[in-house]
Amino acid sequence: MSTHTDTDHMGDIEVVAKAIRIKEILTSQGSLSQPSFVRRLRGLKCHVRVLAAGDQLPIMGSVLQVLYPWQLGNGKNNDSLVLYGRLLNQTFLFTGDLEKEGENEIIERYPQLRVDYLKAGHHGSNTSSSAAFLDHIQPKVAFISAGKNNRYQHPHRETLTRLEDREISYYRTDIQGAVRLTGWLNWHIETVR
Repeated sequence: MSTHTDTDHMGDIEVVAKAIRIKEILTSQGSLSQPSFVRRLRGLKCHVRVLAAGDQLPIMGSVLQVLYPWQLGNGKNNDSLVLYGRLLNQTFLFTGDLEKEGENEIIERYPQLRVDYLKAGHHGSNTSSSAAFLDHIQPKVAFISAGKNNRYQHPHRETLTRLEDREISYYRTDIQGAVRLTGWLNWHIETVR
């Protein structure tokens, strides 16, 4: 799945495709408006499936619902695929690099949306995981995917403060390494560095 066209979300897709067979790439319609992205997809010679709000993806006897985007975008951060799912009585929201503008659209479109686990938007940038968004979805735990010593200094202190002020536990890949959720009757969070 390519949430959008930024290099940090698609950069090594050719390397991955050489290591494992990719049957299908999932992306947003807006991503296909980026010529360089389309060239890369053609080079992979695999099926491309366009997702939009309302689509569903089966997973572990449940489904991930595509909540966003519902209109044609430009393949950039606020055109990120946003997925919501319920597994083992816990809810999950994956936001790609969605920023405040897109978060506000989610708030408007889904007034009852609450989640247990949030994949924080845009690597914990101060442009994402806004106060209004966090107050709306009320996550218990946030996961922040950011490279160690990254040039953007993600996650930003403002985002961490917003999480801390709301007593939302968080896990950071730049410090704790890979995060894995395991479980059958209950979820357990493990980190691996």
